[in-house]
Amino acid sequence: MAKKKQAEDHENLERWLVSYADFMTLLFATFVVLYALAQSDVNAFKGIEEALRKAFSQNIFDSQTSIMDGENSILDGQAGATNPLMLEYMSQKYEQTSYENIKEDIEKLHQDGLSAQITDKGLVIRMNEHAIKFAPGTAELTKESFEILDKIATIIKERFLIHYIEVEGHSDSDRISTAKYPSNWELSSARASSVIRYLIDNQNFNPKIFSAVGLADTVPIAKNDNAQNKAKNRRVEIVILKNKYKDLSDKNMQEILKEAKVYQKKAELKAKTPSKAIEGLVGDDRELLKNVIDMSEQYDNENKRINSLNDDKYILDGIRPEFMEK
Repeated sequence: MAKKKQAEDHENLERWLVSYADFMTLLFATFVVLYALAQSDVNAFKGIEEALRKAFSQNIFDSQTSIMDGENSILDGQAGATNPLMLEYMSQKYEQTSYENIKEDIEKLHQDGLSAQITDKGLVIRMNEHAIKFAPGTAELTKESFEILDKIATIIKERFLIHYIEVEGHSDSDRISTAKYPSNWELSSARASSVIRYLIDNQNFNPKIFSAVGLADTVPIAKNDNAQNKAKNRRVEIVILKNKYKDLSDKNMQEILKEAKVYQKKAELKAKTPSKAIEGLVGDDRELLKNVIDMSEQYDNENKRINSLNDDKYILDGIRPEFMEK
């Protein structure tokens, strides 16, 4: 009997549908995830952009000058995108680099009792009683403290104008009980406030960026078991907070951004204020005084220009131009 011929296998022409269906399912899932992420962030992002646009675009003087000098979005990379205030406010890289630069500058002061440390919270500038001095049992700053506070303030202002700054007062474990300071809590708070008041009154910082905290002896950096360690614990710390610890929708932030330019102007004017010796020489002649200030500025600018000539780009084949010869 002849064998039954097996039926030929038919080629499945619809196999591609399986791969296609898998691909479409994966693509759909991808877009669902992207959509969910976009929806979770879009409202916050829009809120931040709107707050910053208002802050940087509103006029801050009687003229039509704005902080950004333009009406473009601060996030679109157009006019104003390199504005220093915006950079300070938005850029984590600028923030981290500035922390490192400030830390280096603080260390270069070689001041006993002064140190700087970058933490998760921000940059901590620590001053124990060897760097900052108070009258015993009080929150009154001594004159020896003014010079170091001025140096620290200058270093901070070169890079930060609108970062929030928390000033913390710390004490040792020795208890105090006076009519003015019933405990170390009141004393440490008052000392933090004294530092803030000095920075505002003498260094033209914006008061709205500060907060004072008194921590008494609750955060020691050494055991309170001898005089040397207790001296380390009696300290004030200036903490330049990271922007991530600042509420971007803070109602005060717009005012801080607008006022930053004003305080910057005050600092510039103070830097241009002539010494009492010069004022004594020129008397009441304000025009002569203005000329002295202008000439001083020109002198400083010329010095900077001459110093900038000490650059390898002016030296060709090892030959220095005549104007660089001493």
